[in-house]
Amino acid sequence: MKKLLFLMVAIVVLGLIVSGCLPVVPPAEKDETSILTKVQPERPDVKPGTDFNGPHYNLNLIGKKIDWNAQGNFDNPDRHTMFVPLDTTDLEFTVGTEGTFDPLDGIKISMTSGEEFKVIDGNWFDDYKCAFQLGPDKYDVYIVAKGKPGGDADITGWVYAKATDEYLFSIGHINVSRSKKWKDITDIFEVDASEDKVDWVSLGITPPGYPMWVFDYLAFLAKWLPDYECAEYFWQLVNNNIRLIQVRFYPVD
Repeated sequence: MKKLLFLMVAIVVLGLIVSGCLPVVPPAEKDETSILTKVQPERPDVKPGTDFNGPHYNLNLIGKKIDWNAQGNFDNPDRHTMFVPLDTTDLEFTVGTEGTFDPLDGIKISMTSGEEFKVIDGNWFDDYKCAFQLGPDKYDVYIVAKGKPGGDADITGWVYAKATDEYLFSIGHINVSRSKKWKDITDIFEVDASEDKVDWVSLGITPPGYPMWVFDYLAFLAKWLPDYECAEYFWQLVNNNIRLIQVRFYPVD
């Protein structure tokens, strides 16, 4: 009798889903809490990102077809999702059009640092811009690509000087394809001596040491070179049919 009752309920629920009366929201598109989520049990002996225990922040980049046009608010700071093109090769911009950045391909995701984590602009499709704010301090950063059919995506970190319209240098590059394995991409947020193209020696200035967290580097740059006071860090994302890119930020003690 119980099995029959369960079967009847299941059939009714399935009918509601198919008819559209009961919407289904993919887990990756659901909002999460805006604070760091603590996962139990604690394993201080295991490096964060190995078993993913400990406080961390989740960010989801969700690929959509180029004609996607959703309604709703996408700058809610409590969001953990950003909507980006599923295939950036479909973009038909010309140099100088808002949202493009010559000589690079793909799209731009602005990265800043503030008092808390928040998605500042989570919808690329409405204004060709995406913006994300990291919390203060430094983090170990991990990435994974999911979703069928699966392709690959390239992400490059850039330091860009707004005042002089100059791409100073790139900070690391990663390629990610559909997999269950997470990649450590912390170095895309760290400037090392070989990447830094500023000739500090000729200026008689000694950087505090490498590798340097990118936002510490930008502060150092603004202090000593006023022309670069408004320099920024951003991601160049070239997506080739990856539907879901997940990024995790683990605080560094």
